[in-house]
Amino acid sequence: MVNRRTFLQSSIWLSAASLPGTSALAAASGASNGASKRLPIRLQRFVFDNRFAEAVETARHAALLGIPPAEFSGDLTPLWYDELDLMWKTAPMALAGITTREGLFVLETLAADRRMRVAYRGEHGAERDGSAAHVLAGPAGLVARAVPQPGASLWGPVLGDALAHCACHERSAVRRTLTTRADRASTRDVPLYSWIIAPSTSVAVAV
Repeated sequence: MVNRRTFLQSSIWLSAASLPGTSALAAASGASNGASKRLPIRLQRFVFDNRFAEAVETARHAALLGIPPAEFSGDLTPLWYDELDLMWKTAPMALAGITTREGLFVLETLAADRRMRVAYRGEHGAERDGSAAHVLAGPAGLVARAVPQPGASLWGPVLGDALAHCACHERSAVRRTLTTRADRASTRDVPLYSWIIAPSTSVAVAV
């Protein structure tokens, strides 16, 4: 029988060559304000693969909004065993992040064991001729907030802000396809996935 460690080690090994590394980000703490209506869920970590500049940029902005970053470089196993698994054993805490397909698959599979599920999912294609195709699926408010203004970049402030303000209890889910222009040269040749994983009780519509 395949145990969880074997599953992690076999599933999240990435064959693509690592891109230039990025130094760790300093964790930032935040507090949610009380309100009479339901607030966006509080995200406990922003998980990101630091081989990709877009992931690092978005994580940096999320940290400014009070979401502590949790970085890794291709292999999720240490981060899972040293931090995320310990958190989820205590309580089903919500996470956001930007990873490859393999990284999201592993976390989504393990989250199901803790009665958690994906509340938002964004696929961000590899850049072609300076542009990239995106498919965003999740709460209508989040998706609307994540669509950049014409000529603006999706990454960093726009996507980080949208993820930080996810009202996952929204019952209106949408799917949006868009294309953006790159604001920098990129050698990324694999798609990235932005996502939010939250307790099932906090998620009105899974995607």
